Amino acid sequence: MRYVIAGNSVAAVSAIDAIRRRDQDGEIYVISPEPRTAYCRPLITYKLAGQVPPERLPYRQEGYYRAKGVNLIYGKSLEGLEPEKGRVALTGGERLEYDRLLLAMGAVPFMPPIEGLDGPGVYPFTTMEHLELVEAALRDWREVVVVGAGMIGIKAAEALHLRGLRVTVVELLDRILPIVLDGTSSVWAQREMEKHGMGYILGDSVVAIERDRKGNVQGVSLKSGTRVPAQGVIVAVGVRPNVGPLSSSPLQINKGVVVDDCMETNIEGVYAAGDIVEAYDLILGAKRPIQVWPLAFRQGLIAGANMAGGRRRYVGGFPINAVGFFGFKVASAGLSTVEPDMEESIEVLRFVDEERGIFRKVVLGNNKVMGFLILNDISRAGIYTGLIWSRMDVAGFKEYLVDEVSVPESCRPIVSGTEPWSFDTMKTHRRFGWALFPLSYRKQFTAMPSRIEEICAFDSEVYTL
Repeated sequence: MRYVIAGNSVAAVSAIDAIRRRDQDGEIYVISPEPRTAYCRPLITYKLAGQVPPERLPYRQEGYYRAKGVNLIYGKSLEGLEPEKGRVALTGGERLEYDRLLLAMGAVPFMPPIEGLDGPGVYPFTTMEHLELVEAALRDWREVVVVGAGMIGIKAAEALHLRGLRVTVVELLDRILPIVLDGTSSVWAQREMEKHGMGYILGDSVVAIERDRKGNVQGVSLKSGTRVPAQGVIVAVGVRPNVGPLSSSPLQINKGVVVDDCMETNIEGVYAAGDIVEAYDLILGAKRPIQVWPLAFRQGLIAGANMAGGRRRYVGGFPINAVGFFGFKVASAGLSTVEPDMEESIEVLRFVDEERGIFRKVVLGNNKVMGFLILNDISRAGIYTGLIWSRMDVAGFKEYLVDEVSVPESCRPIVSGTEPWSFDTMKTHRRFGWALFPLSYRKQFTAMPSRIEEICAFDSEVYTL
């Protein structure tokens, strides 16, 4: 059996592990567009900020691939799919045959139609190559504009600020982190940026990059007519599934590659996982791209198992985000931006303590948790996320979800009613905490890493043949 994996990031690595658990002898080929082993992409902004050393980024070394019997093809990309012949076309016209194929090619940065965008001094920021280009350009930059105030944009802006540059963030929408924060919490984020001297412009967009006769960036022009001086521009307005090389194939593609609950596409023997796919959203009840690392890891694990003869199912997922800048912490999942007056069927619970900087918000639909947003004190992120997964009816204790009580105390009405609070009842409540989640979910999700630091388990082992 020959397995071909297009891509070499988190979904590819988890698929390799899953295949080798079931098939020790099959050939595995990994097509790696970048000339390096798998690395933790969420850490590149930390490397830019000088907060992690370069050796911390790769979480799989060459020895890993040798130990797993992987043929690693560096510097080539999948350029076409020929399923009727059971082969893929690679950069340079080379063909590679497969018995099972995994499309794990991730997403590509969206580059908006901005005049003067092409040329030196303007970069996206999603790969090590982008990091290297930006670091090389820093010696010529004093001022920089970051286009987009999403997760990547804010972290890149923080990193550049910490490197001593004057940073201005330009966001088309009316808030910082618009996919994650609501109106109230976005104001808190804006105050944090102002406190640290970082500039931002909301509700406006960059229409042109200004360049001198040599092509060097001199600034940007906004739709409002404002001009912002800069010697460099980071474009961070989002990513899109990397489906371009597959457009002429018979694959079912909407915004991403459509897969079933086994992560198999409409073509037998062809699977997909990670940022390239449209998979089931547990909250919305529909398939769509959800581009977060923990889900890519799970999808790759399930795809790899099924490619090697297993029958594992992907139950779905939902957006899960965690970000911090200047010590300001944000954790969210699901429908985090819903406002109280958006839907009659939606209930929004809030707890706000501005003096201590604590903000908690839980979104309910039919007494089930459909999303949350918490700022600074993010200790409840795990339990809120678990409640979304479990689809548990929280009517019996929902009034405690955001209040200043512990998780065991919030479960007390269900477990013991009016029983006096004691050490023994606390132990009961801790046990009940696990019982919040059906056994099938506990087996499914506690067995798989869910945090980036668990997924990117950096190799300390020296692999030998």
